[in-house]
Amino acid sequence: MSNSASTHLIRKAPQPPAKQPSGLWGRYFHARRVPRGRASRPGGTIINLITAVVLFGLLALAAWWVIKGLGEAGREYSGAMINATRKATMIACQNNLQVIGQNIQVYAISGEDYPPSLQALREWSGSSQLFQCPDPNGGLYVYIPGQNGDMPGENVLVYEPNAVHNGHCNILRLGGRVEPLTPEQLSQALVQTRAEMSSRRR
Repeated sequence: MSNSASTHLIRKAPQPPAKQPSGLWGRYFHARRVPRGRASRPGGTIINLITAVVLFGLLALAAWWVIKGLGEAGREYSGAMINATRKATMIACQNNLQVIGQNIQVYAISGEDYPPSLQALREWSGSSQLFQCPDPNGGLYVYIPGQNGDMPGENVLVYEPNAVHNGHCNILRLGGRVEPLTPEQLSQALVQTRAEMSSRRR
């Protein structure tokens, strides 16, 4: 028998069957395996693209909310700091007036009369900063001389002319009370004080 004839008689050895995956998860993934030629379908690419767009959109929205929250928190913090600074300045101004009132009382005890002028009181006190509002837009206090302890305690003794404390001016009354007044209230209090002083001189 020739070589060509013997070649046709040779049979190919049977191929062993494909090894089946063992286990529950192995059989599951084997059943879910995507056949060749289906992985690159256009539909899968479009779905992946839409998923990416939605994901990036959600991330951008979350970032926007975070930035917005930080901005609002920063503005609230800045506003709180400004309010705290203004309140501290107002308290410092009122403390100045309290000390001035105490100095006037000590001056009156030692000299049996109130200081004749603000300059005399400043020289006696030995402090120039005490007679000026700590606010940058404040200015020097105004002292109303010619009063004594026998006059009504509601009279204005020392006041600041500029309404720098949230639209209010701090005043020191003759009785020793310190309080903030609006410019209109201060004007009325000054009119009453001068009227009382004029009536006492008659």
